Amino acid sequence: MGTKRKRKDQDAVATAPAAKRPQIDKKSASVAAPTLPTAIEISPFVDNPRGPELKREVELYNSLTSEDGSERLAAANAIVSGILGGDGVEESTLQRHLERRLFRGLASGRKGARLGFSVVLTEILEQLFSAQSPLSEKYANLNFDTVLGFLVAKTKPEGDLSGQEEKDHSLGLLFGLQSFVRSKVLFLVEGRWDPILDKLIELSEKKPWIREECGWVVVEAVAQMTQIQAEHTLERLLNAGLASSPEGVGIWLTARNRFPAMKFPSKPWGRSGNPLQHLKTLAKALKESSSSNSTEDKTTQIKQTGNWNAQLHFVWNIVLAQYAQDSKDTESDNLHSFENFWKVAVDENLFSSTASRERKYWGFLLFQKMFQDPALYGNLLPVVFSHNLVRCLINHVQEKDRFLNRAADKSLKVMIQAAEADPQIVITILPRLIGGNGNYNFDKVTKTKTIDKLLSIVDNENIKSAIEILITPTLSVEGTDAAKEAELRRQLLGDYILNLVRRVNVQDDSNNISWIGEIAFPTVANVAYCEDAKFDPPVSRKTRALFRNRLLSMFAHLLSDLKAFSFSCDLARSIKPDAVPMDAEIVEAKDNALSTMEKLMKKVRKAGDQQKAPLQALALLYSLVIFQLYDGEPEAISILDELKLCYDKLIRHKSHDDSDVNASEVLVELLLSFISKPSALLRKVAQHVFSAFMTDMTAEGLQMMTDVLESGENLKGQQELFDKEPEEGQELAEDDEDELDSDVEVVDMNGEDIQLNGHLEDDDDESEDDAENDENEMVGDENDEEAQKLEEALASALGTHRLDQDKGAETESESDADMTDSEMMALDAKLVEIFSLRKKEPSKKQEQKDAKETIVNFKSRVLDLLEIYVKKQADNPLAFGLLLPLLQLMRTTKTKQLCEKAYNIILAYARAAKKLEVAGDVDPSAQLKLIKAIHSEASKDPSHMFARAASTASLLISSSLYKADKGTLKKVATVYRDSQIAWVDGQVKMQAVIFSDWVNWCQSHANSSS
Repeated sequence: MGTKRKRKDQDAVATAPAAKRPQIDKKSASVAAPTLPTAIEISPFVDNPRGPELKREVELYNSLTSEDGSERLAAANAIVSGILGGDGVEESTLQRHLERRLFRGLASGRKGARLGFSVVLTEILEQLFSAQSPLSEKYANLNFDTVLGFLVAKTKPEGDLSGQEEKDHSLGLLFGLQSFVRSKVLFLVEGRWDPILDKLIELSEKKPWIREECGWVVVEAVAQMTQIQAEHTLERLLNAGLASSPEGVGIWLTARNRFPAMKFPSKPWGRSGNPLQHLKTLAKALKESSSSNSTEDKTTQIKQTGNWNAQLHFVWNIVLAQYAQDSKDTESDNLHSFENFWKVAVDENLFSSTASRERKYWGFLLFQKMFQDPALYGNLLPVVFSHNLVRCLINHVQEKDRFLNRAADKSLKVMIQAAEADPQIVITILPRLIGGNGNYNFDKVTKTKTIDKLLSIVDNENIKSAIEILITPTLSVEGTDAAKEAELRRQLLGDYILNLVRRVNVQDDSNNISWIGEIAFPTVANVAYCEDAKFDPPVSRKTRALFRNRLLSMFAHLLSDLKAFSFSCDLARSIKPDAVPMDAEIVEAKDNALSTMEKLMKKVRKAGDQQKAPLQALALLYSLVIFQLYDGEPEAISILDELKLCYDKLIRHKSHDDSDVNASEVLVELLLSFISKPSALLRKVAQHVFSAFMTDMTAEGLQMMTDVLESGENLKGQQELFDKEPEEGQELAEDDEDELDSDVEVVDMNGEDIQLNGHLEDDDDESEDDAENDENEMVGDENDEEAQKLEEALASALGTHRLDQDKGAETESESDADMTDSEMMALDAKLVEIFSLRKKEPSKKQEQKDAKETIVNFKSRVLDLLEIYVKKQADNPLAFGLLLPLLQLMRTTKTKQLCEKAYNIILAYARAAKKLEVAGDVDPSAQLKLIKAIHSEASKDPSHMFARAASTASLLISSSLYKADKGTLKKVATVYRDSQIAWVDGQVKMQAVIFSDWVNWCQSHANSSS
């Protein structure tokens, strides 16, 4: 490998029609010169150049060696024109250029010398020896044999040359021989081809590392031969031992394609001359290996090249192109033929367990090649994921220190790039990676995101097929550990479908997402709630629970807009939850709920745009509670009864048995129960429903929401809000093992505590501190009790006691050394059990922390609802009642984010109210009392942010009074005057910003009045 020349030095010696080395367009080189920065003088060369002529000649030949293709071809055009242009130069001048310049330059290792010189030689040879060329008479002494002799003489290594110099001469001879072939003059006259072929065979035998290039020159020559000449050439190659080489395979296939009826040698490829019919021999040839026990005639063998090439041999292009062409013939079983070839020549050859890593590298290059041109090899792609290849791909891509890790990783990248260019390819790739020879958990096994990336490429046209492909391997699983494998696959199926849904941009109306309702939701719901005989082994309870959670996560993603309510409603109508045990009461509740939901959906279709939101929101609630009923939610039936009351009173406006019950309050209580749970879905549902029924909210309903804000952020506050710990959240935490597995949403408050009123010593604060101190003491006592219980359990297990206990008891002298192995193992198991139980028992400190997080999250979600209300109901007088609870929350909370959130809601309310042109109905007396209460609240904390919030709230009410009746301004001013006097006298502590904002407000209105 160390002596193998780089491919960039062989551009003129193309070893493949498209994939290896580009062919040189000789005509364009001699006719049309590219545009150069400076014009090149084109004039005939002289015999003995001196001065400017010699300088011009040297510069032209120097440009001919340039690595810049345009400069090189421009120089080639000038040289050919200078030699053969017009009547042509003298014979001696032509001979000098051939001997001393062109043939001699082929052996040069300078830059692009061989490329440039071979282009000029090709054109000159074509014009000299073409049929009926007028130059043949003018240059009579320069016949074919003489010119070929020049080439041989000038590329013959003589003297004490270095290895590189000898290599340059061999390459020069090769390029020269190729120039003769590309001049297309060898088969015009009998006898020209044989000496060229002799030199090619001699060169390939003498320099095995160049044999591939020699073989490609013969392939190029076959295109110019007659059938008789081709038969003669194949016979010569057979006698030279090249027939069973990779080059021989390429030549035989090329000749067979050109002359299907020609007579082939009987060996080694039979009378049909088709190497593809002799797969074992073909595999050896493509692997460039030979067996010492081979019974073949020695004439059919030739020694290996001895050098490994990091690029694919050109024969692979010919072989694959042959199969690709045959695959287009639908009448024959050509795909099966390629499958046999791939198995023998690639999978069991290049990827066998005994194959070298160099051979496996070739295999990866083949895999990449198939995906680099999917338009040509598209029909063959299903076959390439063979057993050994996929195994090798997985083994090498999962470990970074493997020798072929980069090659395997690049293979996956090329495959993904092909899929990105044509998403239809994903449908071909996906079943081969997660099924067949692949692994359903391919991404985890390979430590890549291959499947994830492929699924992200799938378009709307192919996504149904992709999901069906994902489903198939999960239906029936066989093997010794089938139950475990089936559970793993089905859980991954839920993850895959959830990821597909989460990639949908629900805000894009042009996006066709009908597949979600047609296959995604039915598939997940079928596993979650239905009995399906196709699943073998049957779906486990754990899998059903996981799929139910996935279903909620899918709903949560889609419900960014209330228009997506139909997904859950349609699914609730369509599934038959025969895997859910239901008694008569539950069945009746389900049927009634479905009936009411149907009525709501009919009303939605008939309602106008303004009336749709409440109907959609209530239908959405019905559908989700139905799924809660299927999940075994203990309160689901009572929630359905409450929804029926809301439906009758808020939608049908019909009296109910519970006529004293306010439907909006029932709805608020229901929404509060939803947002008390750490579920992203329930949070979104609560926001949508609240937005739809905001106009129906009463002061009592809003009071229920603000009462939550007054609760303490500790264990005692949690006990006041909830009768018991929320079992649902605990169940979710037990079932879920990762972030994707859960619809649980936790608002991270970063644990930051603040106390705006830290310097004050109110009675409320003292009582709260006392309560916290009592709780801390309780925690300490509990810790002591737990420590004592642990000591007692250990003492019982070990048979010991504390020094201050059982002083009169007799001690045993047994030691661990006297215990048997079984006793030691039993003791070890007992100790593990004790410490496991100890670990599972939650500590009081942890309970306090969890309680605080629960209350903070609950308050945060209530604030979200209140923010919606003040933004959309700024003209509603009930919104003013939210200002004082928000300020009290800012003062009492120790969580920074809650304080900031409440502050921002007050600002948002002020901005929304400022946009109102007409003031709503307000009670001046009640509003003035509210301003006084706000000023009183402002005196309880000296922080700047709190004072700003209080000032904003006070001015908000003042503005509403002023808009409704300018005569109330004096009463408002009186309130501010009294507060200011109390502040100046030291009766209260307030921030001056409250009064400066009032003065600015007065100034603003005074300017507008004038």
